Amino acid sequence: MRRDVRSIDPDALYSIAAAKRLLGIKQTTIYEYMKKSPPVLPYRRSENGWHRLILGSDIISLIENPRVKRGRRRKNR
Repeated sequence: MRRDVRSIDPDALYSIAAAKRLLGIKQTTIYEYMKKSPPVLPYRRSENGWHRLILGSDIISLIENPRVKRGRRRKNR
């Protein structure tokens, strides 16, 4: 399902909660995307250093060009 990217401002900074709603993924998945090297979803820190903020253009590029496989990884048994 394609998300409507017209509602996303490419120059705005979005919180983790807003990004998860826009991308349609869970919060833990967003953190996994941030931890990858290089990060699938780059972020910036807020001025006080407590919050991670995601640039709207990065959200748009992830919607238009998914770079990761979706779905759960299972352990080998």
